[in-house]
Amino acid sequence: MRASDFDLEEDLKYGTEPGVNTFRNDRMMILNADAFGLLRQQILNEFGEEKAYKFFFRFGFQSGYSDFLQINTNYEFESDDELLKAGPKIHTDKGMVSASPTELEYDRESGDFLFKGTWKNSYEAQQHIIYNGESDQPVCWSLMGYASAWCSGFIERPVLGLESKCEGAGDDVCEWEIKPITEWGSEADPFILALEDLFVGEELMKYYSYIGEREGFSGKMELAKQTNLPEVKASTASGHKENVEKFREAIEDILGEKPPEL
Repeated sequence: MRASDFDLEEDLKYGTEPGVNTFRNDRMMILNADAFGLLRQQILNEFGEEKAYKFFFRFGFQSGYSDFLQINTNYEFESDDELLKAGPKIHTDKGMVSASPTELEYDRESGDFLFKGTWKNSYEAQQHIIYNGESDQPVCWSLMGYASAWCSGFIERPVLGLESKCEGAGDDVCEWEIKPITEWGSEADPFILALEDLFVGEELMKYYSYIGEREGFSGKMELAKQTNLPEVKASTASGHKENVEKFREAIEDILGEKPPEL
């Protein structure tokens, strides 16, 4: 199939169990954008911008990485290009932003990667402006996290997406670029650190503690290439409850002990 053929609605099931909607075997929730905007602003006010953007970048990254594993496991695309372009299509179909790729170059063997495009109608930029007015820098933190994760899963190496223009900063469109983390300058350091924290943090991602602090993000990606990640095992479940059980079983296989209760 082509990326343009992907139809989120086709596999989105409502009421698979009382109070449970699913996409394949992932539980899905429908949230009001204004309610999410209020949560975003309260986190900004309570913890400051630095902690807030790390939180939402991590949130977006986990969402994008889970989506990539789910799509890569359950769908067959006619080419690698179409699989990669499915990420922006899903981002659009979820109502987060209208994503349009403009430039794409990659070599999976060497790890070379460059993906550019634009976003319009960013929910995150809209919500930021409602509460804060125009920013002096990009504010689509969760969207950048999602795009970074999708492309990292695809190329099997850590890549990072940043905005050069943003609707939240008064630009007509958001412009984004995704490339290997080693090719970014110091402007990328806070986001790289956010990713490393994501995979070793005890509060947000206890299920991933088996990686070890010294391995950080690169260790997570190496593990993704060598093993069936818990999300992959969980994606074979027949329902939401079995999804959770299989996820925990996979973690126990890796840890050699039961994972922590969240």
